[in-house]
Amino acid sequence: MGNALPHAQFGEHHARVVDADPDRVWSALHEVRWGDLRLTRPLMAVRLGWRRTAGAPRMVDAGPGAPIHRDPPRTMSSGLVGQPWHAVPRMGPAMASLDDLRDFDEPGWLKFGMEWTLSPLAGGRTLVETVTLCAATDEHSRRRFSAYWTLIRPFSGLIRRELLGVVARAVSEEPGRSG
Repeated sequence: MGNALPHAQFGEHHARVVDADPDRVWSALHEVRWGDLRLTRPLMAVRLGWRRTAGAPRMVDAGPGAPIHRDPPRTMSSGLVGQPWHAVPRMGPAMASLDDLRDFDEPGWLKFGMEWTLSPLAGGRTLVETVTLCAATDEHSRRRFSAYWTLIRPFSGLIRRELLGVVARAVSEEPGRSG
């Protein structure tokens, strides 16, 4: 994600060690549904809209989690352009790749992305990291997003931590798994 948003002004990083190998974690990550977020589901419904979360789509199929780059089972990245500071967030043009996200420079927008990185650890465990980066395309947008980020950042982190927990629970609850 850092290559796509090298001048990000805002960001956050969350990590968790999961007791499963990267292949199993990768599979679990791709099965996470926005509806699995029991604690932060209302926050996601506000951001994605109640109709988009009602059918409990998979994170990788809808919203800010839909990937534009995958390198299984190592990394998965999503990227969007928008104006999230509006009461009803405005979405910019779709980004087909991380290069598109990096090269987008139309004033008035925020480029934002989320990346998942899975790193194998000893004992069949995996370090699961998620990084969120945000880069405004001009100073006016940076100021507008800064005010928004001040309010939303704690909730953004809460959502990421819950996503990590959902993935960890999913691999621990697999049929035939002792633990």
